[in-house]
Amino acid sequence: MSPVLRSAAALGALVAANVAAGRLIAGPLNDLPAEHRLNHDLRGRGGPPAARLAHAVSHSSDTSRAVGIGVGLTGLLLVRGRRRAALEPGLAMALASATHVISSALVGRPRPAVERLGTKQPTSSFPSGHVGAMTALAVALDHAGRALPRPARVALRAGLVGYLGLLGWSRLYNGQHYASDVLAGYLNGSLAALIALRATRPGDEAADA
Repeated sequence: MSPVLRSAAALGALVAANVAAGRLIAGPLNDLPAEHRLNHDLRGRGGPPAARLAHAVSHSSDTSRAVGIGVGLTGLLLVRGRRRAALEPGLAMALASATHVISSALVGRPRPAVERLGTKQPTSSFPSGHVGAMTALAVALDHAGRALPRPARVALRAGLVGYLGLLGWSRLYNGQHYASDVLAGYLNGSLAALIALRATRPGDEAADA
């Protein structure tokens, strides 16, 4: 099977899994009442500092910023002569975004019933597109940094994991998503990045040219 067909099949399976999970949550699982309480509890325990932090972290994942980081990483990889690797960030984010757009349209889960802070999104709540796209970008960035010395690789990975954790919290705090939306975003972004890595590395992973 060609890389294109293989990637399309993997994307289709990922979307199908999202739709099945989202409809299960919104239907038989009664929209997971505990998740509603979590959003309210996070907001109730926060204050102005938490609100400012949640706004800043959530705002950092806006589409324009995510695309800018992806373009910058692509340019850096091209300058270093890693043409195949340069395809990975954009493709990973595109696959994660496609998964979000199609799945959210087919699931149609309402956003949390708390005051929504920050940018109002037109799509439904499940799965989180912001978390998915940034996770895909983080995996691509981690993969691009595999040639760094070990201390730098560890620091990079810790920074990426810490940022993604804060991002998930900020989306809950701002009332943009439920916990299951965010968890699905992490999974979607990771799998979308793996699909992209496999599609751009059909042969020997060392063949970067």
